[in-house]
Amino acid sequence: MSPEVALLNETWEIVRSNLPTKERLTIADSILRAFAEHVDIEDLPEYANEFDKVMKVAIKDYFDDDLLDEDDDEDYGAW
Repeated sequence: MSPEVALLNETWEIVRSNLPTKERLTIADSILRAFAEHVDIEDLPEYANEFDKVMKVAIKDYFDDDLLDEDDDEDYGAW
């Protein structure tokens, strides 16, 4: 596990217990996106099982969205 992914995991463990259950996914998503903007977390999907179920959902959503964004960049040519 990269130091960046380990830091994300540790940060999430500290923060989540202080959050209302209803807000956890939204905040997990925000933390994940902040990490993605500033550090390399490309290996995160490999370690998703190290996180709780809330962060796993955020990870899946983030990387699925990332894959969709890459598909949007393709040139489909003229119809």
